[in-house]
Amino acid sequence: MTARRTALSLVAISAVVWAISLAWLLLSLDAPTGEASWGFRGFGLINAIGFTTIGTIVALRRPSSVIGWFLLANGLLWSITEFDLEYAVQAIVGRPSPLPGGMFAAWLCSWQWTINVGLYPILFVIFPDGRISTPARRAVVAASVVVTALLALEMAFRPGPLQVAGFVDNPFTPLSPAAIDVLSTAVLVITFPMLLTAAGMIVQRFRRSVGIERQQLKWLAYAAVPVVLLGPLSAVVPGKPIQVLSSIVQLTMPAAIAIAVLRYRLYDIDVLINRSLVYGALTAVLAASYFAIVVVLQALLRPVVSGSELAVAVSTLATLALAQPLRRRIQDAVDRRFYRSRYDASRTLDAFSVRLRDEVDLDAVRSDLVDAVEHTVQPAHASVWLRGQP
Repeated sequence: MTARRTALSLVAISAVVWAISLAWLLLSLDAPTGEASWGFRGFGLINAIGFTTIGTIVALRRPSSVIGWFLLANGLLWSITEFDLEYAVQAIVGRPSPLPGGMFAAWLCSWQWTINVGLYPILFVIFPDGRISTPARRAVVAASVVVTALLALEMAFRPGPLQVAGFVDNPFTPLSPAAIDVLSTAVLVITFPMLLTAAGMIVQRFRRSVGIERQQLKWLAYAAVPVVLLGPLSAVVPGKPIQVLSSIVQLTMPAAIAIAVLRYRLYDIDVLINRSLVYGALTAVLAASYFAIVVVLQALLRPVVSGSELAVAVSTLATLALAQPLRRRIQDAVDRRFYRSRYDASRTLDAFSVRLRDEVDLDAVRSDLVDAVEHTVQPAHASVWLRGQP
């Protein structure tokens, strides 16, 4: 009951902070805030609601798991960071007369986000059992704490516009530019080996894992792919839509972790990976085929007709005609490369059905049936009982 009350109390506090932050956001939506480090206001609010909600569900269902409390703590920290940012906007540029403490709130949110970022490597290395049981895990946790502290110091005392609240300059600059450069270099020097070590540990654990743990690691990897792809893309491609999409996609990571920890529909990950590979490859091939056909037809039809309407129409029809044959071929290639056992099982059943049509000897049918079951289901023991047979 204590864990349940703690989780509900934390989510209640976070909900109050969300409501106040959202109210300030709406009141100062048109305030001249400049460019924030994560591209748009409300980013922290999305993370706060997502992480807190998912963390609360895991903490209530698995109170003994550290993972749920990590997610809940991350959500609470995002809530506080967003609260400080929205108060700073409201206090400094969101109203005609400033409110007290606005500069301090802006300064706080400029480095508080580093704590949230620092929790990610720790969360990855303790997933899914929540234990820091090996020297390598302890080393990654220690390196993450050091990197977080150094990055927080750098963001807190870097001169110029604040990292998140870029509409004001940093009021606290006790460190020289040379010291700031040293902190920045130290962060880079420690971060990359730490991330490589954490990634190597996850890969090694996946290779050694079996059963439930292997499925849990698949969920983590499946959720990490879109985050890794969209994160750099949102930093390069201008515009808020891609940034909003990237922030929402980031929530797939805690969602996948929750599914893995709670073991809810755990084995569906194989279906998701299979469908993602098939339809991702199919989309890419169809898109490339469509544009290639459009270009070729436009070049061929330009002397005959003007405009590109006919080329686009023919390309669309050709692409639709290619969809099903390509999907079957890609599905077969994916099964053959990544799901070899299922592919071999399917081929075994097909061969058995072909033999069964022409076989008349009962003993031969029984032997073929046992062989097919052993090659597909792979039971510890298989036998066939026929009524009336000795």
